[in-house]
Amino acid sequence: MRLGYALHNGRAFIALAHGQQWIDFSRVLQSHADQFPWLRLHPQPTVVDLLENIPNLLRTLDSWFTQLVKAGEIEAYHITGQMQFSAPVTRASKILALGRNYRAHAEESGYSVPDEPIFFAKASSSIIGPGADIVYPEGVQRVDPEIELGVVIGQRAKSVPEEKAMEYIAGYTIVNDVTARDMQRNDIQKGKPWLRSKSFDTFCPIGPYIVLTDEISDPHNLELTLRVNGEIRQRSNTAMCLFKIPYLIAYISRHMTLEPGDVIATGTPEGIAPIHRGDVVECTITGIGSLVNRVV
Repeated sequence: MRLGYALHNGRAFIALAHGQQWIDFSRVLQSHADQFPWLRLHPQPTVVDLLENIPNLLRTLDSWFTQLVKAGEIEAYHITGQMQFSAPVTRASKILALGRNYRAHAEESGYSVPDEPIFFAKASSSIIGPGADIVYPEGVQRVDPEIELGVVIGQRAKSVPEEKAMEYIAGYTIVNDVTARDMQRNDIQKGKPWLRSKSFDTFCPIGPYIVLTDEISDPHNLELTLRVNGEIRQRSNTAMCLFKIPYLIAYISRHMTLEPGDVIATGTPEGIAPIHRGDVVECTITGIGSLVNRVV
């Protein structure tokens, strides 16, 4: 199943796909509001609202889809015509990204392989969705895109054992960890954190939607490809990650509580190079889709 946040005829809604057909799940919720009392506080629900208020999300969504099919009601919720996906997660409490989690990327950047995960934050205000523009900041000399597999947390996670970590995942998406590279390098040299170089507005494209865990049996065997103007810049496989997802969730949750809707960007492979105004950046991960943004 896939879960997204989309616009259709000027209206924003939660979109749900089981197979190829998308349905308007916001309308499903509102049509059965008596079974979702939390809607009183969230009359226009987002994907994060869904994650925060529905435990066992995958089982619940599958059950509702089955009920609608059996009742002959599913057609009433089908989306017809063009819809535009927005970022599936728009107000994550945290976006945590892994640094140097691919050996070749660490080496091309002039660093040794870390002996424990290096993670840093991106501001949630940097999130944009597919089709939105990446704005090249004034005064910045170099901007790089970085394709990453994004792990979307589905339930609160604190001090999670590694062997249970996968149970806390709602699904997977694509993250483009856009970086002001010259600013980052200057800050590192001065002993400053990376936050500002990673958090300019529009520096965190996410999408096009969340692919739930039932559709991705092994997140450690997904092909990643980043193209700029159709030319391949980065190509690798998540199998090359140094620190695997269960370990990352266990490690991070020992330091801080992960909340529903939080995103862990699992690192980028080798091939980083600058982009310029007018470029089109396309990030593709097998089993998820493509995230396309233009640089302005």
